[in-house]
Amino acid sequence: MSMLKNIFKVLYIIYVLAIIIMYTKVPDGNWDSYKDIDNIILRNLDHFILFFILGSVAMFISNRSNISDKYVISAIIIGIFIEFIHLFLPYRGFEIIDLLFNITGCIFGLFSLYYLRKKYGKIIN
Repeated sequence: MSMLKNIFKVLYIIYVLAIIIMYTKVPDGNWDSYKDIDNIILRNLDHFILFFILGSVAMFISNRSNISDKYVISAIIIGIFIEFIHLFLPYRGFEIIDLLFNITGCIFGLFSLYYLRKKYGKIIN
C-alpha cells in the first residue's frame, strides 16, 4: 500500500500544479461561455468536482484518518488560495460563490474518504 500512496502523492502534486495553471492562465475567448447557465449550482459544478477530487486524494494519502494531516490542510488552503489569487490577476475575477464551491468540494471529498475509512478501514487504508 505504501507504493500506491507514493504514486498518489506524486499525482497529488501534479494535480495541484494543473489546478493552479488552469485557474491562473489567461482565458481564451470561450472560457466563460458556460456562465450563461442560470442555475448557480450547474454554473459552478466544475469548482466543486475539481476540489472534491483534490480533497479525496489528500485524504487518501494522509496518515490514516487524521484530518489535520499536511495534505488535508494543504488541499483546503489551495482551494482558498486559488480564488484569492484572482484578486490580483487583471484577466480573472474573484467570486465568492467560486470560493464557496472550492471549499465545499474539498471538504466533501475529505469527509467522504474519512467516512469510507471509518466504515471500511482495512480496505481503504
